[in-house]
Amino acid sequence: MDRRAARRAIDVLLADDHPSVRAGIRAILERAPDLRVVGEAADGAEARRLVAALRPQVLLLDLRMPGPPPEKTVAWVRARYPKTVVLVLTAYDLDAYLARMLAAGAAGYLVKGVAPERLVAAVRRVARGEVIFGKRQLARARRWQREVGDR
Repeated sequence: MDRRAARRAIDVLLADDHPSVRAGIRAILERAPDLRVVGEAADGAEARRLVAALRPQVLLLDLRMPGPPPEKTVAWVRARYPKTVVLVLTAYDLDAYLARMLAAGAAGYLVKGVAPERLVAAVRRVARGEVIFGKRQLARARRWQREVGDR
């Protein structure tokens, strides 16, 4: 990558507790000339440390990792590093998680198994400032919040 391309590259921090998953995501992202993986974290505390040190544009965050609850990590990043956006990539397509990530300020929520080109596109979109929760995801999150609020 030449210097001009490096300046335009979107810096991404990967946070997932499974090394093989991180390696696969890294391989997908690094095929895109405008994406650069600047670090990897194996837990929520390490993700926070690396966000502070590296200031990536995008934190790609798994939900089920050791350390602080993911919604706390999202809120922490949003409060301290507003230029870093959080894109959740998880195996759990659950309304409760979706609602919590939306409320915490995540820019999007993808389920693992997403096509590689869709993952790359999502990283680019959130880096541009787009929020990529789909209409169905928003409806599910709102329904879950109403149901929990009614209890």
